[in-house]
Amino acid sequence: MGKNPTHVKLYHNQSAPLWVVLCPPLNDAQDALISRELPHEFKVDGGFGFIFIFKADLFLNNKMCDRGDEEEVKRLKVQLRETEEQVQKAAQAGLDLLNQQMELQNRLDEQRVEMTNALELLEQEKYSLQKEVELKSRMLESLQSEIESVKNQHKRQLEEHKEHLEMNHNVTVTELNNKVHTVQSALEESHLNEKQMRHKLELLTETLNNKVEELRAVNELTHTSMTSEMMEVQMKNMDLENNKVELEQALQELQYREQQLELSNETLQRQLERLREEKEEREREAVSWFNSLEKSREANRELQVELDLLQQQAQDPNSKGNSLFAELEDKRAEMEKQLICMKVQYQSLQKQYAFSKQQMQRLKVQIATLMQLQGSRADPAQLERLQSMVSEKNGEIQNLMSKLQRLEKVEMMVKAQTPNSAPGEGIEGQDETYYTDLLKMKLNNSIKDSERLGDELSLQRMKSLSESQRALELERKLFTVERMLKQAQSDKIKLQLRVEDLQHKYEPKEGKKGLLQKRKKEKLAVDVVPSVEKLEDAPENLQCKQEPEMEEKSAKNVKISLEEPVISNSSFYLTDCNMKSEEMHQKNIKEDRKKKQKNVEVIHVKSSNSTENQCAQQ
Repeated sequence: MGKNPTHVKLYHNQSAPLWVVLCPPLNDAQDALISRELPHEFKVDGGFGFIFIFKADLFLNNKMCDRGDEEEVKRLKVQLRETEEQVQKAAQAGLDLLNQQMELQNRLDEQRVEMTNALELLEQEKYSLQKEVELKSRMLESLQSEIESVKNQHKRQLEEHKEHLEMNHNVTVTELNNKVHTVQSALEESHLNEKQMRHKLELLTETLNNKVEELRAVNELTHTSMTSEMMEVQMKNMDLENNKVELEQALQELQYREQQLELSNETLQRQLERLREEKEEREREAVSWFNSLEKSREANRELQVELDLLQQQAQDPNSKGNSLFAELEDKRAEMEKQLICMKVQYQSLQKQYAFSKQQMQRLKVQIATLMQLQGSRADPAQLERLQSMVSEKNGEIQNLMSKLQRLEKVEMMVKAQTPNSAPGEGIEGQDETYYTDLLKMKLNNSIKDSERLGDELSLQRMKSLSESQRALELERKLFTVERMLKQAQSDKIKLQLRVEDLQHKYEPKEGKKGLLQKRKKEKLAVDVVPSVEKLEDAPENLQCKQEPEMEEKSAKNVKISLEEPVISNSSFYLTDCNMKSEEMHQKNIKEDRKKKQKNVEVIHVKSSNSTENQCAQQ
């Protein structure tokens, strides 16, 4: 560029340095070179050259921020492109799988028809073979019944002979038992009499010995000298002892009598018990005879009924052969064949139903996983909206930087022109001082007005920032609520599948019986998505009502049907509602931004770095 320019570094409050580059006049080539090197410069003709004014740190910071934002946007675009490619691949794979499934379903239907026809033929053959087997089995049963009747007759005779022998044996046993009891009672009486006689003998020997001793004592006393009184007393004593002995003998007799009575009582009691046992045996025999009599009567009645039926059939002329019975037999055989066909078709349809039910469960699992993936994936509309907001903010920052640099440029021009105009003013005189003072006063007033307007502008910008932050917070909450809703729907579908699997596992018999009962239908509740206006008006109500809504969803009852489940298109309805709500929300945001841009006026601000201006610039 010729000569090196002079660099002058100015500071305002030690916060944002301003570079002022003074250089001689430049030609077009040099001007183009500078414009390429410094894309944000401003050139002002000051009479002595060009002045390049720009904020160094703000320029570098904004350039670095723009580069970081551009890199982030590029990275997000690459990720979005990759996800879209993956989604397209997945959709193509799903379409191929659907076509393959349709082909397999057609082949399966054809094979099922062939299998049902083959099964019908096999069932008919099976039915004919069963009829032959039944005929042979009837013949075998008739032979077996004859054999059984002979066996039963022989067995009955053996039982009767056995009962007769048992009866005779019981009679002889009872007679012998009676004889044994009588002999035993007589033996006990003889033993008791023998015992009593021995006891009497012992007592008599004792009394005899006592009498002998008394006689000896009396003889001894007679030899000795004894008074008459003593003799009388001795005699009384002997009489009393004799009386005592007699009383003891009487008592002993009574005791013997008592023992004999007790023995006889015991024998009588034993006889009574024996008679009771015999009575019970007789009663049991009578009951058994009565039961056998009743059985024989019932058998006689049955035989009589069979005999009557046989007599009626023998006397009925229609039983010997009639076309009506033959037609009925033919119809019965035809209906049985139709029944066999219907059974085969029913079994095949049941298998098809089980297979289709498994396919439905697999589809439900796939839908749940897709909903879960969709909930975890970032929304492309949200990303586009964020990108547009970032680009708008970058444009606003660039506009503000250009305005700030233009104002600083004007200020520097004014400051540069004031010393140059000072010598000229001294020559013209002191009359022009009045105009200069007036211009300075106007300049000061305009500076104050610009400061006041800058403060108001910073306040308005702070308000707009707070409103935008509030709108972003509401959008974030809406996005999180929608993602939680999709997650809850996928969890709900998984739980329903789990319930169906458990019911199919633990209640297979009730599923078969339930075909005759009332059919139930599965009801999947369609969740109502709240409108965007309500979400914008009441963001706090969303946080308060989020947990109760989830509890209500988990508390809803699910009715499981035994037929094919009726799947409602709740997920598609919800996605449509979500897309509509997002579109409405985007339109409202764009309209608000347009209104704000229309209402914002262009205000020239002084380059002094106040706190409000710094906040607004940031």
